[in-house]
Amino acid sequence: MEAKLTSKGQITIPKEIRRLLNLQSGDAVSFEVHESGVTINKSRRPLTIQERFENYDFNNSKEEIEKAMREIDTGNDVGEER
Repeated sequence: MEAKLTSKGQITIPKEIRRLLNLQSGDAVSFEVHESGVTINKSRRPLTIQERFENYDFNNSKEEIEKAMREIDTGNDVGEER
């Protein structure tokens, strides 16, 4: 399978690859560079608020609630804000 690179550096991931990786519009992908080429993977998305707290016991102490509500580390920032 092949994809053509546009003048803006964009490619369209072929439909079969999107289906195999279960990629949907808005999903993030990651690229790993190896000696033999590049691997593309579906990135793990951050959990929604509902997913983060669906099994949570709201009878916990204030400290436990604050700990659970802290931001998740999603990795390094890609660029700087302007």
